[in-house]
Amino acid sequence: MKRNFIILMLVLLTGISSFAQVKFGSDIYSRYVWRGLDLGDAPAFQPSFSFAIGGFSIGAWGSYAFPTSLKTYAENDLYASYAFSTEGVGSFTLLFTDYYFPSSGIKFSDFEKNGGAHTMEAGVIYSGPENFPISLSAYLNVHNDPDNSSYIQVGYPITVNDATVTLAAGFVPSKSTYYLTNKGTIINLSITAAKSIAITDKFSIPINVSYIANPALDVTYLVFGASFTF
Repeated sequence: MKRNFIILMLVLLTGISSFAQVKFGSDIYSRYVWRGLDLGDAPAFQPSFSFAIGGFSIGAWGSYAFPTSLKTYAENDLYASYAFSTEGVGSFTLLFTDYYFPSSGIKFSDFEKNGGAHTMEAGVIYSGPENFPISLSAYLNVHNDPDNSSYIQVGYPITVNDATVTLAAGFVPSKSTYYLTNKGTIINLSITAAKSIAITDKFSIPINVSYIANPALDVTYLVFGASFTF
């Protein structure tokens, strides 16, 4: 697995040409709540960069709780995706993500199937056409998860004045230690309001606020976030 992963990354990197689009920046969140789970129990700094050629993208994304220490939650992911559209039906994105957690104390080079440093996930995202902009996404852990946990989410955006309000619900269909549940259940109910604040004619800052509930853990969160992407 380790050798195959390295070969894949080398192939992807050598495919980047001068025609690639480069994006980089960071998000700042009051809490990192992912699929109904609070990761880090602290404000989070989330840098990212990506290269895209047509519908194909590769990139890196991280989340670091702050203030930091040697034991503070840290995440550093690599991903590859391919997006394409179908006329009148909507768009699809195929996604493969390698999750790595430096704060776990496991070395990056450990690609063991069980207990290693990397959890790998395959996913597909569907976004409906403009007249019915529903979103559907499904993810499956394919490496380093004995439960092969899966997660499915549906979302629907509504425009309210100059903001977008998105309703979303996510669930796991079966027992998953990864998602902290011993049966299939809903783990994420959220409502998110998002808009962009114009700073200049060419630069704006997207901001959002989410109210998130995890019925399985009987807990709720109110999260603010801002994005700075170039």
